[in-house]
Amino acid sequence: MVSVRTPCHSFNELALRYVACHASTLSPTQLNQRLDHLGQHAMVFFGAMNMADITPERVQKFTYYLEMQGLKPSAIQACLVSFRACMKFAQDQKWPVAKPLSKPLIFREDQPISDGPHLSSQEFDLLYQDLVQDMAKDLYH
Repeated sequence: MVSVRTPCHSFNELALRYVACHASTLSPTQLNQRLDHLGQHAMVFFGAMNMADITPERVQKFTYYLEMQGLKPSAIQACLVSFRACMKFAQDQKWPVAKPLSKPLIFREDQPISDGPHLSSQEFDLLYQDLVQDMAKDLYH
């Protein structure tokens, strides 16, 4: 019996294909915003990560990363819209994507994203260490 492997696709590959396929359908302002969100934030964070490895938990880490970069909640939400557009495109291309990643995450404008259940100092330290390790792995390997 022959098994069929699905090809591995990185987030960078997805983002570049998304922009190439949608550049003519987006207004110049939308295109510039997508390029900024993807190039300055999402591709930096997710980079060469395999699409199958992008989970809702990693997206949560991405929102913390954006907060640490000093982005306001509205800017974070705009980045997530661009991210979800890429995930929807990946689903349309039959790439392995967790279905919840193409659905909206709801944040209120008047409330910082970190409001809600707060992390203990130990939980925050562990999350931060995981984030640093994830970023270092992509930079040095």
